[in-house]
Amino acid sequence: MQSTVVMVVVLVVAPSVVAAEPQTMAGPELTAEQRWPRCPDGHALSLEDQITERFTQLGNLLGKHLDLLTNDMFQLKVDARQRHARIRIHGGDGQGMIVRLDSDIQLDDVRARISTRVDLGYQDHVLRFELPDVELAPTEYRGDYGVELRLPVFAMSF
Repeated sequence: MQSTVVMVVVLVVAPSVVAAEPQTMAGPELTAEQRWPRCPDGHALSLEDQITERFTQLGNLLGKHLDLLTNDMFQLKVDARQRHARIRIHGGDGQGMIVRLDSDIQLDDVRARISTRVDLGYQDHVLRFELPDVELAPTEYRGDYGVELRLPVFAMSF
């Protein structure tokens, strides 16, 4: 009975050793991809998304520090993914003069559109001014670069 067991083990081991020999030998039939397979694709954010998230974090961190330094008078919130920023400047106390400036900045391909609201007040009376949207765009004139300020004089809507 013992000789049968040894024979079965030899028969099972021998074909696996014979089959393994050609794979260990480097032959011309193996391509580089078969010898060195690719690393699996990562599921992390792309470099563009990582940079966008980092800009959002840095802008909001700067806004948080400015908010602390100015005692809640200056606020900045940035959303780089939506290409949007919000700036608020508030001054005065509730019993005297009040001045507030709120700006929404929306960036597109080459322009920045700024919507601004100004609140002026004294005690309980507040005047709110909605300023027209201002656009900023890069420009070039005779080799000099600058910024073009587009301010609508008449706004028509139907």
